[in-house]
Amino acid sequence: MDGAELTALFQYDDEQTAKNVSEFFKNFKRISRMAGEDPSALKSPVISDMPVSHGGGNHNEDKLVDHANATDLAPKIMNDVKFALNHISQRSKTIILGIYVDELSQTSMAERLLCSESSYKIYKKVALNEFADSMSSPKTILKIDLHQKNMELAHC
Repeated sequence: MDGAELTALFQYDDEQTAKNVSEFFKNFKRISRMAGEDPSALKSPVISDMPVSHGGGNHNEDKLVDHANATDLAPKIMNDVKFALNHISQRSKTIILGIYVDELSQTSMAERLLCSESSYKIYKKVALNEFADSMSSPKTILKIDLHQKNMELAHC
């Protein structure tokens, strides 16, 4: 593999990847409830990277099986989110927690970061892309890939 092939391997559409991460977080509060966690717990510095499993329940009916699968998956997703947040820059972590946990506006986030709203928009895109990088780490349980390949480079 030459240098150009290696570079193309890691070329993602940053705009679409950021949108994918935002879409992922649309269900975040529901996932955290299903995991039995308060989203504000993500602010805690004590994070376990041990896999979590919740068992049990009557798996005879399809509805119960779906619910059991979702409730088993939710703690794993939360674990991966915690891992990802602990492996991105502090500014990016502040942005993601501010948007998706504290539900702050763009203006409030810019004030929190002591920057202009235009700078905040740039920082936000960086934060969302850093998060996508960390979520697909081999050290996460589910290795959720939120990246969008850059289609221009895919055709080369």
